[in-house]
Amino acid sequence: MLRIFVHLSFFLFMLTALSGTYMRALPFFPDMPVPYTNMLHAHSHVAILGWAFLGVFIIFLTIGWPVIKRKTYATLITCTILLVSLVMFAAFLYQGYGLYSIIISTIHIFIEYWAAIFIWQQLRKREEFATTGRLFIKGSLVALVISSLGPFSLGFIAANGLKDSFLFDMAIYFYLHFQYNGWLFLVLIGLFIFILQRKGIRTQTWVLKTGFWLYFISLFPGYLLSVLWVDLGRWSWILASIGSIGQWVAVILILMALLRTWTSLQSRIAQLTRVALAITWTLLFCKSTMELGLMVPGLAETVYNTRHVIIGYLHLTLLGFVSIFILTQYQLTGLLNGRRETNKLGFFLFLIGFILNEGVLFLLGLFAWLQWPTIPYSSNALFAAALFLVVGISIIWRSVLRKTEQA
Repeated sequence: MLRIFVHLSFFLFMLTALSGTYMRALPFFPDMPVPYTNMLHAHSHVAILGWAFLGVFIIFLTIGWPVIKRKTYATLITCTILLVSLVMFAAFLYQGYGLYSIIISTIHIFIEYWAAIFIWQQLRKREEFATTGRLFIKGSLVALVISSLGPFSLGFIAANGLKDSFLFDMAIYFYLHFQYNGWLFLVLIGLFIFILQRKGIRTQTWVLKTGFWLYFISLFPGYLLSVLWVDLGRWSWILASIGSIGQWVAVILILMALLRTWTSLQSRIAQLTRVALAITWTLLFCKSTMELGLMVPGLAETVYNTRHVIIGYLHLTLLGFVSIFILTQYQLTGLLNGRRETNKLGFFLFLIGFILNEGVLFLLGLFAWLQWPTIPYSSNALFAAALFLVVGISIIWRSVLRKTEQA
């Protein structure tokens, strides 16, 4: 059953990549039938709520599968996530933000609540889950629920004629902050701790718990870092700085604790898994350090007004840290075979696409800040990056084992 789940998640991953490729192809084929904005909304929603959400849920099921008694119930949740994600993707393709897409995306939020309740119940019933890992995952579920306040507030804001105001964008950034920096970060760290426990590798519990509480508390003022482009007064900058520094210090503590397990872990995993894990930690450090830069007066507004930088950061987080970490944990749990040559080739091509995509986007942002002419053939490079990602994901998908096995 878990093998089928993995195929379902890769189907959504491929939809994410293909929709991204479609947008990169529009400069060369402007007469394609689906408008750019419709495809953009479909792409972003299936990436976060489809691929990333289902991928995380499958890793949790894989770790706890031997002790989960309600397997049929877990299967029903998985299939519902897939079905609603596909309908949501189609609705956004059809009408962009409209009645049907809003209804389906709202239904998806309640499916997330359903999955969150299931995970919470399993954590309470099963002592097999490490205490520190449980702390991270419970925190992630709280952040997941809080993030849904963003989409719910959009309806209220739009109904009061404020759709074009800064409040609308603030609600979107609220959602993204608690999804990326809250739910996805905390749940993936918690799952990784479970994997270490399953392999008999001890962690520095007190360092991880200190890092968790510092990060979780800083998460709330840290939201203000995303909206410093709005003049909310000096206190907003002070609180944003406290949140940003707190999150950065917490990430360093968590990384230090996890890196101490490297000696015990590296001898038990494939070379590809070691490389993927090293890339994951590097991206996490870069992401957290980049966020510190937003404390520089005026920089937050400059970043907000530079679309390429925003897209680059979102891809650095979701396509880089989150997606590579999910693929790494697929390998660590035996859902992917890190020793297969096809998997190595697919990951290599995926990495080329990711690096090319990030390099071009951030260079375009830099050129815009310096008021230099645009980079020649940048659209070609971004389209090529998207193709590398599609081919890489396709090859990794093909390497999925015919049966689950121990990593």
